[in-house]
Amino acid sequence: MQIFINDTACECPENSSISQILMQQNISAQNIAIALDNTVIPKKQWATTYVTAGCHLLIIQAVQGG
Repeated sequence: MQIFINDTACECPENSSISQILMQQNISAQNIAIALDNTVIPKKQWATTYVTAGCHLLIIQAVQGG
């Protein structure tokens, strides 16, 4: 099925959780926040939150700086 990660279309298997998608896309789970269709998903829920066709994941990476 097709989903969007940071507005880029991606293919992923049906019944994929956020954690599975991160692994499939080789995205490190460290220092990131994720919103699914404009709702922030707590990290402890990534393994049990499943995406549907056409959904939008927004992945924001924290960076240090000053």
